[in-house]
Parts: sequence; C-alpha cells; structure tokens
Amino acid sequence: MDCELLAPAGDFDTAIAAFDAGADAVYCGLGDFSARAFAQNFTLDEMSRLVKFSRSIGRRVYVTFNTLVDERDMDRAMEELAALEELKADGVIVQDIGVAALCRRLFPSLKLHASTQMFAHNLEGVVALKDLGFSRVVLARELSIDEISSIARRCGGMELEVFVHGALCYSISGLCLFSAMEKGRSGNRGKCAYCCRVPHADGAGAKRLPFSMRDLRVGEDAPRLAAAGVKSLKIEGRMKSALYVASVVSHYRDILDGRPPRVSVEDLESVFSRNTTKLRLFGDGSQPTDPDSPLGHLGTPIGVVKKVTSDREGLKWLRFHSSRALEKHDGLQFCIPRRPPPNEKAAQWTFAGTAMEKVGFGITELRTAMSRSSVFETPADCDVEVLLPDGFEVSPGDRVYCSMSNAVKRMFPKKTPREGDLAGLERLDVKVVFTPSSISANGVKLECSLERAKDPSRTHDAVRKAFSRLGGTEYFLGDVEIDDGGLFAPPGLLNELRRKLVEATDGLRREARAKKLAAAAESMEAVRDGLVGGGRGEPRRRLKVREGQKVPPGEWDEVIVAVDVQRKAHDLPPPSPSVRLAVPLWNGEMGYNAMRTSVKRLVRDGYVQWECTDLATLRTLKAIGVEDISADWTLYAFNAEAVAQLKALGVRRFVASPENSPANLEFLSSLDYEVEALVQQSTPLFISLNEPGCAVADGDGLRVYRLGGLYVTIARAPRAFNAPDGASVRVDLSWDAPEET
Repeated sequence: MDCELLAPAGDFDTAIAAFDAGADAVYCGLGDFSARAFAQNFTLDEMSRLVKFSRSIGRRVYVTFNTLVDERDMDRAMEELAALEELKADGVIVQDIGVAALCRRLFPSLKLHASTQMFAHNLEGVVALKDLGFSRVVLARELSIDEISSIARRCGGMELEVFVHGALCYSISGLCLFSAMEKGRSGNRGKCAYCCRVPHADGAGAKRLPFSMRDLRVGEDAPRLAAAGVKSLKIEGRMKSALYVASVVSHYRDILDGRPPRVSVEDLESVFSRNTTKLRLFGDGSQPTDPDSPLGHLGTPIGVVKKVTSDREGLKWLRFHSSRALEKHDGLQFCIPRRPPPNEKAAQWTFAGTAMEKVGFGITELRTAMSRSSVFETPADCDVEVLLPDGFEVSPGDRVYCSMSNAVKRMFPKKTPREGDLAGLERLDVKVVFTPSSISANGVKLECSLERAKDPSRTHDAVRKAFSRLGGTEYFLGDVEIDDGGLFAPPGLLNELRRKLVEATDGLRREARAKKLAAAAESMEAVRDGLVGGGRGEPRRRLKVREGQKVPPGEWDEVIVAVDVQRKAHDLPPPSPSVRLAVPLWNGEMGYNAMRTSVKRLVRDGYVQWECTDLATLRTLKAIGVEDISADWTLYAFNAEAVAQLKALGVRRFVASPENSPANLEFLSSLDYEVEALVQQSTPLFISLNEPGCAVADGDGLRVYRLGGLYVTIARAPRAFNAPDGASVRVDLSWDAPEET
C-alpha cells in the first residue's frame, strides 16, 4: 500500500527500533524548538547518525521544529535550521509562520510540513499552507474520514498526514492555553503540563477527570484512510519507549500490508494501556473523554481473582483464570478500591466517591492451579497460581492485568548499527594525481617518493578501495579520476591522503557554513529593518464581543464583533468605520461553503472590515475582496519573520497572543506595524470539539460552556494583562461565558 507509516522517536534507539519494526519514516526533535521538550530528543550528531542510517535502508527522517519562537530565539533557530539543511533532513515539521518564512527564503531545500498545531481543518486551510510553500500538512485530529477525503480530492497534490494511534489532546491542537496560563509552561513551546489529565471535583465533590481523553486507535480501519488519499499515517508517542513504538509500528505494518498482526491488541495493551477511541473518523459518535479510568499504564485484562490460598510454608498464592500465556518476570497489575500497606508504592485516585489505587508486582513464582511445581511459563486459558509478595493484598473479584510481557519484549531485540556502515550524506568526487615526489587528491598534496608500479592494473583498484573508506565521515564516494603516471603508492599513503582530504573538505564546509550563516543573519536583520520606519500611527483602544453581546459603556476606537454564521438574521451594529466583523475560529470542511456565503452576504451589506482567525479565513477574506483585514491572536506571530509574513499576506494589524512574555510583547510593540496588546480577556484555556466527560464543580475555579459547536473552558475570573507603553490595546469579551441563570 502506497501510504507511509510514520513513527515517533524520542531517541536514537527508538528510531532504530521503529525502522526495524517496519516504519517508513520517523519524526524526532532536537533539544530546542520541539513540541516535546521533555523527551530525550537528539543532538545534532545523533540526528546526523540517524539520517545516515535512514538513507542506508531507504527510509526517511522528519525533524520537529513545531513550536512558536520568540524574537530573541530566532537567531538560534536559524542556526539549527541551517544545520538541518546540511544534514539533509527529509522534512521539517513547523508551527511558526515566521520559521516557515525563514526556511523558504534561506533554506529552500528543506521540505516544510505543517504541524497539527496549525489546526488545519478544512480545504481552504490546506491550500493556504500550500501557498506558503508547505508540501505536507498534519491535519487536525478532529476530522472525519469524509472531511479528509474531501480535502484529499481537491488539495492539488498537497500531502496529507493523519494521526492513527496514540494520546489525544482534549483541546484542539495549537489552541490549548491551559498549561501556559495556569502553570507558566507553554504547550505551544513543548512544555505542556498535561492539565487535561488533572483531576477536578465534579458536581458531587468526587475527584474525576473531565478532560482526560481516551487514546486514539484506528487499528484495522487504517487502510480506509490510505484509500481516502492520506499520504502518511502517524503514530503519536515521542515520550514513549522503544518497545512501545516498535510494537505499535509492527501492528500497523501488518494491517497495512494485509497480514494478520503479529502483535495483537492485547500485546499492545501489555506495553501501554488506556481506553481507546476512533474519535470522529468514522462517525461512531462515541464519547472520547474518559473521566473514570486511572491515569497511566494499567495493562491488558487477563482475568479476575478467584481466591488467595496459603501453603504449608505460609506463602500466599493468587489464583485466577488467565486468558493469556504467562511466564516468570511478567508484570501483573491491579486497580483496587483500597490503600495498600504503607511500604507499597501506589498511585491513588478518588472517583465517584471510591478511593482506587494501582498496585502491581513482577511474577517470581508461577504454577498451574492445584500443582505444587513451579514452572517458567503457563499456557493461555488455564487456571494459574502466582506467588504474592509479602504484604501484598488482593481480593476475590479484583481484575488482573498483564502490565509487562517478556514474550512481547523478545519480539523486538535491540539492534545498533555499526558506525562504519553509516555512509555520509555529501557526495565527494575525487581526482587523484601521482608524481614521483607526491600524491594529491583534489589539490590536497602529500609529499612522498613513489616508484614505478610493477602491476599498474592494481593501482586503480587500490585507490578506489582506499577512498571508499569514508564511514564515520560526512561523505560518500562519487566519481574517481586517477592519473597514476605508471607509479605505485602503498595503501598506507593512500589512506593518509584520504584522511587529509576529509580534513580539508571539512574545513571548506565550515567556511561555507560560516558564510551562509552570516548572510542569513544579514537577511534576518533586513526583515527587522523593513518593519521599522513605516509608522504605526496613534495607539487605539478596541473592544471585541460576540454577536448579540452587549457593548459596555466606554470610548472605543473600534468594536470587533465575532459573527455567528449559523444565524439567518444577524444581530449586528450598522456598518461603519468603527465596526469590524470577525470570522469564527472553527469552520469545518462540510460547513465551510455556508460560512463563506454568509461572509459574502455581509460584505455586500457594507461590512468591509474583517478579522481573520487563521490562514484559511485570511485566504477566504482576500478571495472575497476584503482589503481591510486584521488577525486575532490565534494566527500566532511571535517574531519579526512572522510579522513580515502577515504584512505580506495583507494583514494590517494583529492581536498579540496572551502567551507572549513581557519582553517579547515589548519587542512586537516596538515595530512600526500595529500590534494590539490584550488588557482583559477570559482567556480560553481549552477550545475543544469534545464535551467534558463530567461536570466541573462550581468551586473548582473553571467554567465550561458551549459556543458555536465548541466547548470552551475558561477561568471564572477574567484575566488582566499589562500592555507596553504606547501600544494599541484590546478588551476581549468574546470568550466570556454566557450569563449564568
């Protein structure tokens, strides 16, 4: 099947395991600018090794560069992008439109993949990204197969990538501000605090997980996505182990190749388990949130405790009927409604008023039931007895899970490629010239005394053999031209000359790199200079509200009204230079034409000033003929390159994201391009298509409400922000919850 299977890799060993299990490509990150800052990640040397290895087996490596980048970090970002171009990465996954602009202008050989953090969820968004030079887009996870198929048919060859397995965010990717606002750790910068996995009190006061999502598992339906036109099927999990990645890759490899999976669903659950969903892909309508399952890995269910017995030595044995073959050192786990002894480690939750804890142990003694002879392994579908550790308590009726299977581990032995087998990425053509007093390669000379060759036919073979030994360098041998003059050079001299040639070529590459970086720095400075001197005008005071929302008293230079495109009769102030309308944030593929029609009608009615929310709505407004376009904070711009990109796209001003640091906001406000600073907003912590799995108690400090098909989570009190001196400011009431009745 002509569809790429793409695996995560948090480190080098995991990448090798993914390739060995059948992945066509892996995606991985460097230490900086990666949306998984807490993964082990790669150094540049490790990334170079991985790219070399992938080339040797015909696979691909994509590098995640999928964070928003402050201006102070752009020079460092530029240097890493230059290194990735030199390493010949097969693609770079990008969220920041400024980083994308930098790649196109300075590092055009890098293929751009749009991160799912750009929340592309309709054809217009995909085409807008294509217009910006992206060759692939990772679609938002919330789409159905019908929407994906519709986009694939009409996107003009843009490659589509879709997640098929792994953890899900409660919020639409790229629109989660909970971690940044509440914990000071930005998910858009790879430092998510996983606030959606935090317990909250429900209406009855019980601790539950209203925002915790089931894991995505498309499984046997993966070929349907390939048939719909998806180019790449993606597995989530750069924080996961090599065993997890290898087992999941093997499972999907077999499905895509039409074979029964060698790694079963139960095997997968023994490596990592969470309840699963197919989200909206196939329209099953199931609830994807899971408020009452314990956090973390539990395992695959294999039986229920029948009894606990004691033998003559006073040892306790757990008896249960196991649906799975077991062996010594496998792991068992239990989720039980009571606390263990104080010396046992356990994670504890309280759900629906019941205290639950997850406890487990590794099997040290195993036997079939009613037997007194310990065995190494037992078959599936039989009664077994397992020795309980001292003080470990379980009760009849407790469910038994296998949380670690040695049989699965043996399926994926660790493999490490030899350094000498890793061919370089740079072609090196060589011209070797012999003279009686020297031998040279590409002008690099080695003084020596050469004698006439006794067997001239062997000289050329010796030269090629010596210069082909480029393992561990950045080069592979290309064409070899030899002028031997009938002379002979011993292998030691040829090897020494090869080493000198590599050193000299490395030096030339360093010089070229330094020149390129200097030119890139000048280019970036020119972009900054281009944003100075135009004049941004007098600071303005603006207000944003939702359609039908009351405008509070005050002097506003402009009122921005977020339009409800579902309304047939709009509740809007009359058109005027002080009124601007805003397009909705989420515009699904199947309803996009209706939204476009509504906007066209309002433009004809005289509303000629508009605010876009993403690249899709920006493209649509321009196509309709709107000239005065602003951008809300959701079209992130954190650096001069991003600001210049917005300006080039026809955006007259934008709202700075509430995630900005004071220093970065000061920089943006210093540009001669109007940037609005928020001074008040009920900042959306989560923006989701998913309903919470349970209610959130009034005293929890959060409010969840429905807005235009979205579930919005905010803090109960609006936030106040400081604006730089002289900046235009915005009071944003559009995310305020409806008045409670």
